[in-house]
Amino acid sequence: MRDMGPPPAESMVYEELTSLYRQERSSNSLSDLRHDFYPALAEMITRTQKEYEKALTQDPDSIVCEGLNQRRKKMMDIAQRIIDDRKVKITSMALKGGVGYGNSFERLTAEERALYQKILESFRSHREALPQLRRRDFRIAELSAEPAPPAQPVMADVPEESTTDVTEPIEQLVEDDPVHVEEETAETCETPIDDDEKDNLVIRILHDLPTFSGPYRDYTLRKEDVVLMPRSLAEALISREAAVEVRPRL
Repeated sequence: MRDMGPPPAESMVYEELTSLYRQERSSNSLSDLRHDFYPALAEMITRTQKEYEKALTQDPDSIVCEGLNQRRKKMMDIAQRIIDDRKVKITSMALKGGVGYGNSFERLTAEERALYQKILESFRSHREALPQLRRRDFRIAELSAEPAPPAQPVMADVPEESTTDVTEPIEQLVEDDPVHVEEETAETCETPIDDDEKDNLVIRILHDLPTFSGPYRDYTLRKEDVVLMPRSLAEALISREAAVEVRPRL
C-alpha cells in the first residue's frame, strides 16, 4: 500500500462531507476543500467501518447497527461522487493547459496536482504525434488485441465481515486513467443525496430509544415522538415493536 501522507490534523465528519458534495455539484469549477481531504476522508471511512463492525459483534440486529450500516454505505457513495466530479474538472483543466490556457492550482490537493500533471503529460505526448503524420512510413501504434483487465472498483462497499483499510482505493482513484472523461448527464448532476419521499415512512415512537445513526443524521427519539425517516430504519423499529407507522387519513 502506498503512503497517503501524514494523518489529518482534524477528523472529518459526515456533515462536512455532505456540505462539500453540495458545493462541488453546484459549480462547474473546483470547490475549495481542505488540503488533507483524501487522508481525512480515508480516516473517516475507516473509523465508520470499525464502528459498524463493533456494532455487528455486539448486536447485528439492532437499530444502531442498521443505522451505522446505512450511513457507511451513503458515505461511500457521496465520497465517490465528489472524487469523480473533481476528476472530471481536473481533466478539463489539464486539457486546456495543454493548449496554452492558464490554470490556477490553489484548489488542488497534492494528490490532485499529481493527477493533473499526469493528464497534461499524456495530452502533450499525444499532440506530438500530429507533425509525424506527414511521414509516409508513420504508423499509429495499434492497440493490443489482448483485452485489458477490468478496472478495480473504487471505494467499493466493504463487506460486512471485512476489516480492510480503505485508504488504498482512494489513492487508486486519484491515479486512474486520466484520459477517459465521461460526460455527466442531467440526471447524474441532479441526483439528490437525501432519500426519495417514497423511501420514507412516518412513524410514532412507542418508548424511549438510545441515540443511533441514520444515513443522513443522528436520531435521539423519545416515546410519542412522530418522525419521518428512511423506510428501512422505520421498518426495523416497527419490527422490534419500538414504533408504529402513522398513516394519513384520506
